Amino acid sequence: MEEVKIIFKDGTELTVERNGSSFITDEKPTFPEDLKNITIEGQTISNGRIIECASVDGRYWFAITEIPQDELDKAAYDDALAELTELIATMM
Repeated sequence: MEEVKIIFKDGTELTVERNGSSFITDEKPTFPEDLKNITIEGQTISNGRIIECASVDGRYWFAITEIPQDELDKAAYDDALAELTELIATMM
């Protein structure tokens, strides 16, 4: 397995082992709240999501995936709809 460095937007750095699309550490790391612009060995993930994986060896396995644009668009639409609904409710 190769060792790689993951750098988060806030400057937090993790050195982990890569096994395919999974990353492995000896213990669960503390991930920053903002998962935008994560750099992994020169590749940038614009809007990340941590996927926790099962551990069979006592180590912590995880993956980082890109949130699809359609999911981001739906979340923005849902937020805007909730704001409008609240605004209308206060007007009645």
